[in-house]
Amino acid sequence: MRIEVSAVGTAGLVSFRCSAGAGAGVWKSEEPPVAGREYDVEMDVDDDVRPRPGGVAGVRLDGTSVVLGGLWQVTEDGATYLQVAGSPVSVEVADGDTTTDGEVVEVVVDRAAVHLFPYTV
Repeated sequence: MRIEVSAVGTAGLVSFRCSAGAGAGVWKSEEPPVAGREYDVEMDVDDDVRPRPGGVAGVRLDGTSVVLGGLWQVTEDGATYLQVAGSPVSVEVADGDTTTDGEVVEVVVDRAAVHLFPYTV
């Protein structure tokens, strides 16, 4: 996912904008982020999630939470991810979840649970 860092906070927390909306997460790189600079990042959620059906595709902030909306995907080996604006976001499912492959869902997580891993294209 291509993001632009809009603000750098404490403990590695950054705010960002992307084509899918605005969000926040923890920067996971030895290279510090620079506000105003664009990065290609891999995003994952380090928390067990409970997707809720429906919602709007994209990324948005809701208080101290990040709302990720998109298409729920399950791989052949059982790995789960959320397809957000064409980018996969790796997620772990909470026990007992019954979300099926191909459903449109929203996931709400704390900003600190969203991890951003920059990479070079």
